[in-house]
Amino acid sequence: MISKYLGVAIVSLALLGSGAAASAALSGEYRQALNDLRQLPAVIEEISPPEIADPQWVIDARKARELQANRQFSAGGSRTFTYRIEVWGSTSASLAEFRLQAAETFADSRGWSRTGAVFQEVATGGEFVLVLSEAQEIERRYAPGCSAEYSCRVGQYVIINQDRWTGATSSWNAAGGSLRDYRHMVINHEVGHWLGHGHSHCSAPDQPAPVMQQQSINLEGCRFNPWPLSSELWLGR
Repeated sequence: MISKYLGVAIVSLALLGSGAAASAALSGEYRQALNDLRQLPAVIEEISPPEIADPQWVIDARKARELQANRQFSAGGSRTFTYRIEVWGSTSASLAEFRLQAAETFADSRGWSRTGAVFQEVATGGEFVLVLSEAQEIERRYAPGCSAEYSCRVGQYVIINQDRWTGATSSWNAAGGSLRDYRHMVINHEVGHWLGHGHSHCSAPDQPAPVMQQQSINLEGCRFNPWPLSSELWLGR
């Protein structure tokens, strides 16, 4: 399209420079060509370049810069995040076990604590709410953004699907992952969203999956991994 207009521009300028002969020639086809030329700016405005996703190395480099800049890595730096626990709908899983294993995940030296984050349960209030929820209750409250199939994070609510808590997923189980590691992973993943992380993808076959990868759905050729990778160790809060 643009080449057509450029050709018209060249021919038209040549004709304009040739005096009386140009005036005689500027009829019919050439008048239409000049009219087309006047439309060129509007045509250019309508052309939008394709959106190109950042390659994985760019994403990793950005995260590395965020890691370096994060104040949690200053000497002796730490930050405490408070949370409370709620139960939604009809659940049969042990709340005491849920509370204990969540606390163990938060305190584990392989987890978000590597950023200097400290998680403290409180009886009321809290910066976020860790929820053990009946599967259908998640969908009832937050469809279509969340479904009854998986866990979810909505605003301050970090929602753990009871069905996933008690049975993991077919993808995880087929890869040989344990239920305890799945529980570590799903808490770290959903809390990771609350901390400011989006989803990640497998970087290469047979590598540990990022904790922010949707491992519940598909490992994408990576190995299951419950803990944040070094490239994920930054906080958006």
